[in-house]
Amino acid sequence: MLLISFDRIAILKTMRMFFLLLLVSTTCVRAEDWKTTDGMFYQNVKVVRVEDDAVTIMYKDGGALVPLEKLPPPIQKQFDYDPNKAKVAAAARAKQDAVNAKALQAEIDLAAKMKRDEQIREATAASQANSTTPAAH
Repeated sequence: MLLISFDRIAILKTMRMFFLLLLVSTTCVRAEDWKTTDGMFYQNVKVVRVEDDAVTIMYKDGGALVPLEKLPPPIQKQFDYDPNKAKVAAAARAKQDAVNAKALQAEIDLAAKMKRDEQIREATAASQANSTTPAAH
């Protein structure tokens, strides 16, 4: 009798897990196609992240950061688009992008300087090695 109860519980748990997985998989598989107001077309859109001014998506051809202002009103409504909040968030993003660009340029400049310094060291070492080698007659 105890064995039968255990089997029923196991079956019920398995069925519950199956239906839960089925529900999750059907909600995750649903992807939309979006066309922005500037004519960009994104197929099989899956939203990764939503911010006040933009939405990060994965789609058929890769990934993108799409400004909410460029989405049609029905899609904007899905993300509670507020033009005022979007303006503030876009300004903050632009400021952070400028800081990041400056830091990236500094890294690029440093890497170029290090490469030049290494080339000079190698050329100097080669020149010294050639000058200390006796000439063959």
